[in-house]
Amino acid sequence: MTTREEGGTQRTWPRRLAQGVSVLTALLIAAGLVAQRISDGPTGPISGGRLQSGELVSDPDIDWSFAVGQEIELQLVEPMGSRTTGVMVHEGELYVACDLGFIWARFSGRRRWILNVIYLFKGWHEDVMRDGRVVLRIEGKLYERQAVRVIDPELLGRLRRQVEVGVAEWIAPEPLAAAPTDGPNDIWFFRMDPRPGNDLAGARNLGHESDDERTAS
Repeated sequence: MTTREEGGTQRTWPRRLAQGVSVLTALLIAAGLVAQRISDGPTGPISGGRLQSGELVSDPDIDWSFAVGQEIELQLVEPMGSRTTGVMVHEGELYVACDLGFIWARFSGRRRWILNVIYLFKGWHEDVMRDGRVVLRIEGKLYERQAVRVIDPELLGRLRRQVEVGVAEWIAPEPLAAAPTDGPNDIWFFRMDPRPGNDLAGARNLGHESDDERTAS
């Protein structure tokens, strides 16, 4: 092998190695995305697929007091996807908040940086506005609900104050700073209403067995 050929080989193999690593990385990412979409719900902070396991609760009138302080799994029906989130109960109604800077922008250091990165990729609050049908999994049970965005100013004010109190008690290691005046500084709230026309056919369409179906089987 000539000196020129040896030089060409030395210049080529790092490029081929880099290309191979890139292809392998792309395949691993693709496999991870496929596994994520077919998984039974999210894995920690990583979003997942349809909520498959769990008893479907058909009663539309739920006492949500048991859900206070819990993390739950929330699945959108369309576009389909699930994530882990927190819930709050206000005057007997269940709400899911989507923090768009109202809380996380008050933090500092690593916590703020991580939450800012999550914020950049957050879009479920806009997706849910297209359809509104959601499935909740709480303590292993499934609840089909309709997510309705809260727009009443008075109720929004009460919910914001409740979130601030909750964060100060359970999350923030130090007094919570004042609400940011510059964006991003918003927070959306969705009330989890009974789903209109929630019946046995709807349960079948979502791939969930009703209580009657489970008994019969």
